[in-house]
Amino acid sequence: MNGSDDRHGTDGTAPMDGRDRGDVVDAMDGAGDSDRTGDSDRTGGMDDGAIAGAVRGIVAMEASREVLAARVTALRTATSAEELAERDRCGAAMAEADARILLESIEVLDRLGMTSAAMACSYVAREEGLLPPS
Repeated sequence: MNGSDDRHGTDGTAPMDGRDRGDVVDAMDGAGDSDRTGDSDRTGGMDDGAIAGAVRGIVAMEASREVLAARVTALRTATSAEELAERDRCGAAMAEADARILLESIEVLDRLGMTSAAMACSYVAREEGLLPPS
């Protein structure tokens, strides 16, 4: 993951629909209030609260990664040894965050029963060397 795909706010900006990622998760909070039966069968046994919690975890990781991305961008024209070292540290931390987000997404998507999406993420993780070849 090289961070060059800005369609989903990977450049430190909000998603293209103009909403903050937290708004999406906050909208899910009321979802558990309805009397919907059978939903847990479609989501690997996860109820709405567990789904919202899983999404919140990924959103929090993305927020942390965006802070690092903003710092790397700010240091794009760094010239001092200290700034270059900080840019390298932030870049490495950002790459680590990308890997954690991808691996967590695989797990969450699989628990939600979104097998195809989990498989797609697994493919990317294998291509990135985060998972062993299948």
